[in-house]
Amino acid sequence: MKGNKKTNRRKKLIVVNQTRFIIASLLTLIILSGLISLFTNSIISEAKSTIDSIELTVNRGDTLWEIASEYNYYNEDLREVVYRIKQYNNLDDSRIFVGQTLEIPVSNK
Repeated sequence: MKGNKKTNRRKKLIVVNQTRFIIASLLTLIILSGLISLFTNSIISEAKSTIDSIELTVNRGDTLWEIASEYNYYNEDLREVVYRIKQYNNLDDSRIFVGQTLEIPVSNK
């Protein structure tokens, strides 16, 4: 009856060549981290490219310089931000009016 009895013992994993095991493990980790990095960068770049501008209605007392200062996400020279807002909205000068709708570019490109 001993021959019919099933054994429920698990076989132990034995590492024959420890150096190969370590190298294979490191390569696997490097490949996985590269794939994760590639995947997350593509998601982040898609998220950044979905919004080009923010629509803003000018209120009483607003100036183009104050608006540029508020939306200066990249800590650029305010003159550059004002210039980009003027270009984006086809403004000849820095005068804006109450109720006017401005598109504020959110990227610095």
